Amino acid sequence: MKRAFAFGDKSLETAVRRVNEIRSVAIIGAGTMGQGIAIDLLRKTDCEVILLDVQAEALQRAQTRLTELWQQQVDSARLRPEDARDLAARTRYTQQYEVLRHADIIWEVATERSEIKARIFQTVEKTADPERLAAIFSNTSSHTTGELALLFQTTAFREKFLTVHGYYPFESNRLIDVMKGKYASPETFALGVVFADQILEKTVIALPVDHHGYLTDPIFQAMAAIISWDVQTGQDLVQLGGLWELLTANPFVVLDQTGHMPYTESSRHLGQALPATDRLRGLYLRDGAHYPAWIARLEQTGASGVNSATQRGFYAWQGTPPRPTAVLDPGSGQYVPVGELSRQEFWSFYEAAELDRRAGKIKSAASLVHVACAGDAGGRAFRRYVLPILLYGLDLIQDRVATPGQINIATRAGLRYKVGLIELIDALVAHATIDGVLEMVRRARDENAADPYMLDMLDVDGQRGPRQGRPCLLYELRKRNLTRLLGYGPYFQTPVAELCLDDGSYRARYLDLKFVEPTSRDRVASIVFNNPLRGNVWNRVLLDQMAHAYQHVLHLHRAGRCGAVLFTAAGGGLRLLGADAREFNRGWYERAKGYVPLDEGEAAAFTRNGMRLFRLIQKSPVATLGVFGEKWGGGAEFSYFLDLRYDVRAAGYVFDSLERQSRWQAKPTYNQPELDYAILGGFGAAGELQRLGLGDSAIFELFDQGLTADRAYQVGLSNDVFDDELEALRRGYERARMMAKDAPYSRALFKQQLARGIDDEALARETGETFDPQKNPFISTGLLTLLDRGARPPKMDYACRDTRLPGWQYPADSGQANVDTTK
Repeated sequence: MKRAFAFGDKSLETAVRRVNEIRSVAIIGAGTMGQGIAIDLLRKTDCEVILLDVQAEALQRAQTRLTELWQQQVDSARLRPEDARDLAARTRYTQQYEVLRHADIIWEVATERSEIKARIFQTVEKTADPERLAAIFSNTSSHTTGELALLFQTTAFREKFLTVHGYYPFESNRLIDVMKGKYASPETFALGVVFADQILEKTVIALPVDHHGYLTDPIFQAMAAIISWDVQTGQDLVQLGGLWELLTANPFVVLDQTGHMPYTESSRHLGQALPATDRLRGLYLRDGAHYPAWIARLEQTGASGVNSATQRGFYAWQGTPPRPTAVLDPGSGQYVPVGELSRQEFWSFYEAAELDRRAGKIKSAASLVHVACAGDAGGRAFRRYVLPILLYGLDLIQDRVATPGQINIATRAGLRYKVGLIELIDALVAHATIDGVLEMVRRARDENAADPYMLDMLDVDGQRGPRQGRPCLLYELRKRNLTRLLGYGPYFQTPVAELCLDDGSYRARYLDLKFVEPTSRDRVASIVFNNPLRGNVWNRVLLDQMAHAYQHVLHLHRAGRCGAVLFTAAGGGLRLLGADAREFNRGWYERAKGYVPLDEGEAAAFTRNGMRLFRLIQKSPVATLGVFGEKWGGGAEFSYFLDLRYDVRAAGYVFDSLERQSRWQAKPTYNQPELDYAILGGFGAAGELQRLGLGDSAIFELFDQGLTADRAYQVGLSNDVFDDELEALRRGYERARMMAKDAPYSRALFKQQLARGIDDEALARETGETFDPQKNPFISTGLLTLLDRGARPPKMDYACRDTRLPGWQYPADSGQANVDTTK
């Protein structure tokens, strides 16, 4: 939302204040990644963005791309011409390092080669102003922060240096890594995390300790490297690379899209720098080579993918947008037709696809387990190429480099796995037991007995290779009778928590939500919808996460630590969309096949679970307030269940169906378009709007054309309206803080009365009950505050452990909020 907010977290206030002072960001390197960062910064901030590159041609390509992008958005009525001019005016293209004197953040994205980075950093150190500079980032794919920090000569620059790494395409990939390393100050690390999280609006993997390539890059690098040594033909690239399409995408297709340079340079560095204990180090140094000769030949000829002069790399590309039309045959150096997977050899891949089709799923854990156990070439490929990377993920947890949830989120968000790496490990254990998984690894070792590199990577007993002396984490899990690394949600069994190895508990870890713990002073928890790239949609994953998060709220409320929740959404405009349309189709939507309807049971289950959760939030004695901008469908419906709604005005192009043109104007912030799509508001819109006092005419207006923030305020749906997002959050948080002061017994009784309606006799009885300290233990403190106005009011104990609140009973597991809620 262009500025950061601390959500009451005092430890973040300094970083938030410094982030909000940033006015200029310089990017060193105008290639594909540098352009993506520039686009993202220009869209999400009001900062000046400087693109610096020593090659004039690179700057010209960058300027052409950005200019064409803004014009395309103007032509498609997504951007006003004056906004496009502002974006262009805030962008500088230069070859001169002197501009760094005025930069608040410097972000190096030029190269993986250490000697070139050293020259760049020396120049930065000579020209940048360390007093003005908030931080220096490097987008390195393989170096540690500590390695690169030593390229600076002075402590002042080392303390402000972080590695901050995004993924292709940067402007539309939600994952980002922020790694502190040995030298960066805690203040710089906090600033980097806040900047990546709230300004760039990314899902942040924050690593306080150094690790080569963070979490995601070593996994992606290995996906290609582990296959590359076995590639002999073009069909190998298709079939072996196609193994990864069961989880995400063929890595050789992705490398052609990003360019090969980061991969080859990272392979060189990893071959030289990986520690002796890294399971995958043998992928990057074999007989003095960091990657196979056939990849080296591509590098020598400049065939680096779709953006090379010939549009050739692992594949030959043609068309707009470019698509692979032929695949490299490494033996002959020629490009040959892209073949299909052999049904005879890889029958398990086809069976997996059919299993998913029948179940209405997409690349499910069950289908992957089916392939892992198969006896065909597909099963052998899975055990040869996927199992070592699964074991590597276990190593990261065992070595305390990362948590299970971090690894799972990194693979789902950054590599776009449909089943996260740790979810897959849990699925294999659930299917085969830990002993069965260990036996599967031994089977893979038998199948690859002639390959010493593979035997090293498949070691689980600590008998050979980099992990010699360190048996696999699976043995520790078996000894402690732990069978899952993740905790799963109550409705759709999607990940909501992660195992803490230290004490065996499960702690919250969310992909699509952020949970900010309440402070003892404010007693306000903040729950932030955190998937802005997709408009913060409601789906099965989010329902599980919200259910788990609200159980934690109730646990905190019962302990007296939380009295209110502020709900809001990440991203510019604080948008909250409705149900995820992708889940309306049974399985993967394909245009050629058309719509495949859900059965009535599946459709009803989503509404039933959503209503169960929304009613829990509505009826609970916790005060709730939402601060949102545009709300659509289920997003709007969610807000109807909250106690108060604060709206941020929205503006944009709106299509005038009479004049047949788009006009820039105020946009509705409450939208219920379901009737247009032959469905209903599945989260109770009609009934809740009536409960909130809207008449039929206003409800029809909302469903047929939407309500702007001001119109919603006029009809009583909105409680306050703002132009500025940060001001709306400040005011919303403060109102929630004041609401949290309500005594729990009184608030629970008040909500019961609202739900019941008029009953004078019940009102008299309940008023009397509030004066009974045996029933309402908060009465003494509350009345002392009211009666003794000259004295300092006593501090209220809000805990409800031994108090029965009117009309409310805590769910049985509300005291177990950090434990997974699998049912």
